[in-house]
Amino acid sequence: MDIQEKRLKDTFIELVRVPCPSLQETEEAALLARKLEALGLQVRIDDAGRPCGGATGNVWGFLPGTRPGAVRLFLEAHMDSVAPTTGTRVVERDGVLYSDGTTTLGGDDKSGIAAVLEALAVTQEENLPHGDIQVCFTIGEETGSHGVRNLDPAWIRADMGYALDSTGHPGAIYNASPQAMDVIYTVHGKTAHAGMEPEKGVNAIMLAARALAQLPAWGRLDERTTLSVDLVEGGLASNIVPDRCSFTVDMRCDDPEKLERLRDDMTALFRATVEAGGGTLSVETKIIAPAVRLPESHEAVQLAADAARNLGFPVRCDFTGGCSDANFLCGLGLPSLLLATGMDRIHTTEERLALADLNNAARWVLEIIRLAGRQRPRTDARTKGE
Repeated sequence: MDIQEKRLKDTFIELVRVPCPSLQETEEAALLARKLEALGLQVRIDDAGRPCGGATGNVWGFLPGTRPGAVRLFLEAHMDSVAPTTGTRVVERDGVLYSDGTTTLGGDDKSGIAAVLEALAVTQEENLPHGDIQVCFTIGEETGSHGVRNLDPAWIRADMGYALDSTGHPGAIYNASPQAMDVIYTVHGKTAHAGMEPEKGVNAIMLAARALAQLPAWGRLDERTTLSVDLVEGGLASNIVPDRCSFTVDMRCDDPEKLERLRDDMTALFRATVEAGGGTLSVETKIIAPAVRLPESHEAVQLAADAARNLGFPVRCDFTGGCSDANFLCGLGLPSLLLATGMDRIHTTEERLALADLNNAARWVLEIIRLAGRQRPRTDARTKGE
């Protein structure tokens, strides 16, 4: 039982040739729907694109299990690619795929999609016993995970999920990633003529600068905590003392309680500084993504690790500071992991993908399907696994 490497490569090249900017994945969605139907899956396209202005929705596929009670899998990858992504021409050199340099390659995330399609093909061809398999190819991941944010959780019929969407060689498992929080601070001051009577004003920009200068640290605070001031805006004109200045702090940690304490301490520091200068401070918190916190003992982690070991892949469980669709799936109650597919130098026109990694990603998915077909779930299907 093994994959067909030529078919897998041809599938990948076919996928990346299709234009697929974020929220404009109509042609890609239609192609994937046809491919899933040809593999015998029940296919639906949801309306996740409607609330975010997308041209289409997520593509769902369902393959009923042949072993009742076996682990039910949710396999996920996203359809969109980072621009420039239209007109991709693939070049192969020494077993590695590149674009011709005018576009990204699209391995992020067509490597994940192609690996899933090949694993499903072999599962069907070999009549491999399996539990229910649910596939979801999402829209708009690169511009805010719009597809997974707007899917209907009631459609999920699985015990555990795997998002095939990470750099690194197959065998790398990301079982922890941060909750991402944006904190928007707005400093309110008082306008005045900047040349004639500046002393009558309260300069919101200067108060914001003074407050930010009080931060004891920024960037990487520790191994799993980051803080970055990413947006600053304010002022009306060059001759007016500004009465408003806002700045956004991106904060991330896989411990939500720790993140809240950090935000509260930072807010108290900013507020004291601003009020001492005669201004006021308003605060808005936005949770950008929930955390992924699955221990290595969790059955989803163990299943992926056992599958990798069976194939001879080095297994590594790790933390990633980025957020993916797996974060949102965990937030919906489906224990989900991020798996590496070999994509490299992503989000650049130098992106590349080794065929060995692509082949191994497909083998990994296939082995996960095989092992899941022999197991029964140990935990509630809709728990976060924290």
